Amino acid sequence: MIEKASIRFHKVKSCGLYREKARNPEMGSFTEIVNNIYNWSNSGGRLIQNTCTYEVSEDSDMDFLETYLVSMKHDPNSGDYFLAMWNRTHDSGDSVYALDPSATIDNINEKALHRGNLPSRSIPGYATYFWLMPSQNTIATITFGTPRTGMKSFSYWLESFIKTESRYVRFDENDQFLGYAVGNNQPNIELVPRFTRTLHKNPAKRDLIIRSRAQIRGVIRRINLDRAQPVHEGTVDKLLGLIGIANQNEHMPHEIPLTYELNYTPSEGELNRIIANYEAGQDNGSWEDVGFKFPKNNVFGADEKEWLSKSYSKGKISIDVEWVVVGQLLNMINLKDSINSRREELIALLPAREVNVSPQVA
Repeated sequence: MIEKASIRFHKVKSCGLYREKARNPEMGSFTEIVNNIYNWSNSGGRLIQNTCTYEVSEDSDMDFLETYLVSMKHDPNSGDYFLAMWNRTHDSGDSVYALDPSATIDNINEKALHRGNLPSRSIPGYATYFWLMPSQNTIATITFGTPRTGMKSFSYWLESFIKTESRYVRFDENDQFLGYAVGNNQPNIELVPRFTRTLHKNPAKRDLIIRSRAQIRGVIRRINLDRAQPVHEGTVDKLLGLIGIANQNEHMPHEIPLTYELNYTPSEGELNRIIANYEAGQDNGSWEDVGFKFPKNNVFGADEKEWLSKSYSKGKISIDVEWVVVGQLLNMINLKDSINSRREELIALLPAREVNVSPQVA
């Protein structure tokens, strides 16, 4: 089945175990951690229910719930990895799919996905897909018709893996945490896990917006409100109230696209914050964006509307995919092969100075 995929590239800034405020890791690297995850995922028929690397308490203020590893495939020629994650949601209506938690990694068939009258132990949610390229120090999100990339929850999942499940973690015979170590060395309890990333930049567009700040005549925000996210719930209620709808109901869509515009020229500090928030603070999909309005027929080369999304490396391709359940979960071997068939073309979207020619096999 031919599907249009949106690809967005993130540069890995740090990945491993660090001393406080240190720039270089004491243990681990992006390549080593990803290889560790792959070996961990293939150990002893690991159940999906045992793949969330963090806990979510009832009073948690996190804007996402548990995240589970469903599948992970490795390409030995390029050193790339392809992951499918399952993101739990609060929703449990007839249109929501749920995953059987007793299924094992890389062994998901259509019988493991349920819709309507969900079993009590099942995990309602949705899948997200990631392409990890250690040779490029890069992670790409892959989305198909949904604005939810899952990057924020995946980043938290990966850092939590370093903290609790990586090969460096040491416990005593009573399961008391001792610290982190390589081999038989003395554990170091002062190290902290760290995973940070930023969007790969397309400097020309970004610099144009910054350079022409004084000519900005308005700011436009496109956001996709998700009823399953507690952080969006209050906003949805307020918007419905403005329309005249008192309460949400099961017939409403789970995702509500919203565009709003402010006729305003941001200060230098405000523009920097807008850009920083877009880069680091959101789960940006292919639709979510921030735009800036400029005068028509200006002499400094800006379009009437310049979108921040064009300031970062991304692409759209049509690829042949196979679904385990259409629209819910992809066959990851097929996805790996499809992306690999276009790998050279996609890698070319990265800034030239950041591309490594030779693959680094983990």
